[in-house]
Amino acid sequence: MIIVILLLVKIVLDKKYLPGPWNLPVIGYLHRLDPTAPYLTLTKLVQKYGPIYNIKLGMLNVVVLADARILKKVLAKDETLERSPLYLMDSVFERKGFAHANIDLWKDQRKFVSNFLREVGAARVSPNRKTCETMIKKHVDEFVQVVKSQGFGKPLGPSELVTHLISSTANSLFLGKPFSLNDKKVTDLARNIRAFTELLMFGAPLNFLPFLRFLPQYKKKLTLLKQAVDRVRDIQAQLIHECEKSTCLDSQSNLVKAFQSQMSETKSDHIYTLDQLHRLLFDLYIAFTETTITSLLWILLYLAQHVEVQSKIRQELLWVLQGESLDLGDFENLHYTKAALAEIARIRTVLPLGVPHYASENIYLDGLTIPKGTMIMPLLWAIHMDPKVHKDPEEFRPERFIDSDGKFSKPESFLPFQSGKRMCIGEDVANMVTTIFIAGVLQNFRIEPVNSLGLDFTGSCGATLNPKPQKLIFTKI
Repeated sequence: MIIVILLLVKIVLDKKYLPGPWNLPVIGYLHRLDPTAPYLTLTKLVQKYGPIYNIKLGMLNVVVLADARILKKVLAKDETLERSPLYLMDSVFERKGFAHANIDLWKDQRKFVSNFLREVGAARVSPNRKTCETMIKKHVDEFVQVVKSQGFGKPLGPSELVTHLISSTANSLFLGKPFSLNDKKVTDLARNIRAFTELLMFGAPLNFLPFLRFLPQYKKKLTLLKQAVDRVRDIQAQLIHECEKSTCLDSQSNLVKAFQSQMSETKSDHIYTLDQLHRLLFDLYIAFTETTITSLLWILLYLAQHVEVQSKIRQELLWVLQGESLDLGDFENLHYTKAALAEIARIRTVLPLGVPHYASENIYLDGLTIPKGTMIMPLLWAIHMDPKVHKDPEEFRPERFIDSDGKFSKPESFLPFQSGKRMCIGEDVANMVTTIFIAGVLQNFRIEPVNSLGLDFTGSCGATLNPKPQKLIFTKI
C-alpha cells in the first residue's frame, strides 16, 4: 500500500507541471510508442495535449516541445546545454567526443571545430570558402560523370553513388584526401554507420530501461551496435594512420593536422589526446555523412516525383547562372531553388525527434515549468508538420517558402538544424553540399520514377529518417 501511495503521489506531482498521458510505473509510456516511428506516436499526443506536454519514458521525465518559439527560448538557456542521460548514447559516446560530450568538453571542442571549419572554408564567413566550394564541386562532378557512364534511361539506385559522394567529401574535408571510386572502405563505413544509426534510436526502450540489456533480444542489439561502432572506429584509425604517414599533414589543412597542432600547444592534455581525436572524428564524420546522404536521397526522390518542380529549378538555374557552374555567391538569387530544398527538409525532417537536451536546473519560462532532471525532446517532425503553421503539411509545395515579392522566406517554425547554443555546427557546409549538388544534377539530368506507380515516401526511422532504397531514371536534358 505504501508503494502504491508513493507511486500515486509521484504521478500527481508529475501532473502538476504539464499535461500529458497517464504513464505506467517503471515503463512509463514506452509500451505505447510505435517502435518503427516513435515520432508519429508523439505527434499524435500533440493533437491531444498541445505542443508542450509531459511524458514518462521508463523512469525518465520527458518534456516534449513541438512549439518552435518556446523551443528556441528553452534551448537558448545554459540550463539546457547538457545532454540527456540515455543508456545507448552514454555507452557509445561516454560523454566524450563532440555530439554527446559533457558541457566543458563540448565548449572547448566547439571552439576548436568552428575554427577548423572556418580554416578549411566550410563556414559562411571564411577566406577559404572558395577552396571548399571547389572541392565539393569536384565530388559532384564525379557523381555526374558516373551517372552518365551508367547509361541514360536505365533504372539506377542512387544510394551507393550518393554515399560515395558524401563519404569522399567528408574524407577530403576532415583528412585532406578523397576516397577512390572503388575503395572498399567506403562501403564498409557506410554499412556500419547505417547499422549504427538504425540501432541508435532515441526512442529505443534500452535507452530508458538499461536492465533490458540482460534480455536476449536487447543483448543482441547492443552487441551489434558495439560491433558497428568498433568497425567504424577501426577504419577511421586506419585512415588517420594513413594520413599521418602520407604528406597530407603538410599539404593542406585537415582535422588531424589541426588537432595535433593543438596537442603540441595546449597544456590541457586531458582534452587533446589521441583518444579524443578518434572520438571527435567519429562524431563529425557520422553526423556529416548520415544526415547529408539522407538529405540528398530525399531531394532526388521528391524531385523525381515532381517533375514540374525540377523544371522550375532548372529554368531558374539557367536564368541566374547563364549555363555556368554554380558559384555560391549566386545562390542568394536562386529563390525557388532554396524554397524547394527547404520544403524537402520540412516535409521529410531528417531528425524527426531532434537531439534531446537535459534540464540541469529548474527552468521557468512564460509560465512553463521544466523541473531539474527532465529530458527535453524537440519534436521537429510535429513542428514541421503543424497544419496551423504549414497548411496541408503533407502536400509538397515549395511555394510556401516564397513571399509576396517572389523571394525565399524562412519562417520561425523551420528548424532543420534545430536551434540554440548546441545546434548543428555543420549547417553551412551541409547547405553548400546540397546547393552545389542540386545545381550540378539538374544542369545535367532530368530525374523520373521508374514507373507510374510513384515512389515510397514513408521512410524508415533510426537516429535519422531514411528513404527506402528505390531506383530512379536519369535522362539527358
